[in-house]
Amino acid sequence: MYRGVHCEFLPPYSPDLNPIELTFLAMKYHLCQNGDYMQLAMTLLSDQEIYDTLLKALYCITPEDLFGWYSHCGYT
Repeated sequence: MYRGVHCEFLPPYSPDLNPIELTFLAMKYHLCQNGDYMQLAMTLLSDQEIYDTLLKALYCITPEDLFGWYSHCGYT
C-alpha cells in the first residue's frame, strides 16, 4: 500500500536555537577575557599549547550553563 511522501519543512537556521553556537560563544568569551584569543591568533603555538588553551576554555562551561542552553533551545 503506497502512502505517498510527506515533506516536513524545517524552520530557517537560527544560531539562537543551536546549543553548540552558544558553547562556542562562551569559549570565545573566556578566551577573550584572558587574552588567550589574541595569543592564539597572533602567535605560533605548538599543537599541545593550542589544545591546552582550548580545553581550559571548555572547562569553564558548567553543567548549569549547558542545561540552560538546551532548555532555551527547546531540547528538554
